[in-house]
Amino acid sequence: MGIEAVMSARTGRALSDQWADGVAVRPRTTERHITVHKRLVLGFAISILALIAVTAVAVALTVKFERCVGDPNGDGHGEANARATPGTSSATGTRTQDARTKGDGDDDTDDEDTRFPWRRARLPTALRPRHYDLALSVHMDNFTFAGRVSVDVECVNATRYVVLHADGLDVRAVALVHADGRRAGAGAVRVHRHFSYAPAQLYVIALHRELKPLRTYRLNISFQARRENELLGFFRSSYMLHGERRFLAVTQFSPTHARKAFPCFDEPIYKATFKVSLRHEASYQSLSNMPVEASTVDEDGWVTNHFSRTPRMSTYYLAWAVCNFTYREAVTESGVV
Repeated sequence: MGIEAVMSARTGRALSDQWADGVAVRPRTTERHITVHKRLVLGFAISILALIAVTAVAVALTVKFERCVGDPNGDGHGEANARATPGTSSATGTRTQDARTKGDGDDDTDDEDTRFPWRRARLPTALRPRHYDLALSVHMDNFTFAGRVSVDVECVNATRYVVLHADGLDVRAVALVHADGRRAGAGAVRVHRHFSYAPAQLYVIALHRELKPLRTYRLNISFQARRENELLGFFRSSYMLHGERRFLAVTQFSPTHARKAFPCFDEPIYKATFKVSLRHEASYQSLSNMPVEASTVDEDGWVTNHFSRTPRMSTYYLAWAVCNFTYREAVTESGVV
């Protein structure tokens, strides 16, 4: 009799009982496998839920970012950066105020450039300048000047906004009228409000009604400013003569500094003709791109020089000076002064 049989006999257990014990162990192993499978399924489910949660958060952040792009200040005020100049309407209106400038049937989901054209890096293309009539009074004693510019603009696309450049100018009054032959004298276009947008050196005029394409309008703006000593725009300079300091006022508009002297479409692509008039004390003389067409003396002794119309050109080609220099003129064979 073998050892296993002896042991079985001693313990009172037969071989069949040992086989039964082996069979009884297998259910425990299967139960552990089921537990592991349940844990894997639970972990997979948790991973799916976490992925869904992360996706929802990402979508929410994307929507918030798009809203912030439309409103950089994040306070719901679409024009908080626009600053009103003296004598103009406040420029800190909300989107609700912008909506009041829209006509019936307009959708609040208009393109960003349509609702806030002054936020673009370039001027809107809805208007094109054709001609400028610029009149300036230059005060040499206190380094200031005041002016009035009338700009004939052609409407290319319907728009409620007139956007042009102005840097450091105190705009006093704005008016827009019809300039078409058929509609000349038909009345002014009602201005809702106007304000300066300093971050882009722009001046914005919001209208109650849209300007119509293929029509011409005349924009009239009165303004004043100081002549700074910065060698840009319309600036002052000085020199010594026989121990006496003398002053002069000159321009440097290239590449984009005409906006410091008068409101204009100050991009090279916007070409127009110019007629300049300079008013100053009789002890000074004035020069510009073109010869003097007429000169008048006012009751206060000041002189106004009216210069001829320029060729069609960009704003940075325009130039003038008020000084007491002597000068010499010559005309080329092609007629250029």
